[in-house]
Amino acid sequence: MPLPLDEHGQPPLQFYAARVAERAISELLGLCKGMVCDGLITEGEARGLRDWMAANSDALETFPANVLSERLRRVYADGEADEEERHDLFELLQAVTGTSSGTDLSVNRATALPLDEPPPALVFAEQEYVFTGKMVYGTRRTCEQAVIARGGTTHSGVTTRTDVLVIGTLGSAAWKESTHGTKILRALELKERGQPLAIVGEAHWVQCLSS
Repeated sequence: MPLPLDEHGQPPLQFYAARVAERAISELLGLCKGMVCDGLITEGEARGLRDWMAANSDALETFPANVLSERLRRVYADGEADEEERHDLFELLQAVTGTSSGTDLSVNRATALPLDEPPPALVFAEQEYVFTGKMVYGTRRTCEQAVIARGGTTHSGVTTRTDVLVIGTLGSAAWKESTHGTKILRALELKERGQPLAIVGEAHWVQCLSS
């Protein structure tokens, strides 16, 4: 099928934007892999990653660039990245690239878990959210604050009041044997009883945060 052209006979701007963003994300993942290969993140590397984000703004609405950009914004809120913040950043980059386990990230992504398909549109006002697994977006507290800021509530465990269970991007494929598997099993049990509870992955949740 031929590509539609605008009134000047050129492909639409959206076509170029999507291709540019795709190349930028590939470049970003390569950069992140290079940063974690020696086992630490230096101050210069952290600043270099921040500068890359600033120079590639077209990619910042795409996962995981959006998550990394927000984390770097918080890290540099005081103007510098201390040792603890660089260590946390190192673990985040390992998670994003999948280098922590030595396996392809796609094997460990939450998409291997029993997520609702298609993923439902999420609302936050007066909805109770529960998080499980490791989040690329940030700490559990950071994720909970994002929900609360949008009028929702959070809880540490899945109950009959739970509206949405969000599974972290690095949800293990062996989730039934994992600690976060307990929450997932409880959510599935409630769904089987007719509870209107949604189970979604972190990437979908992040997308809905900005919608």
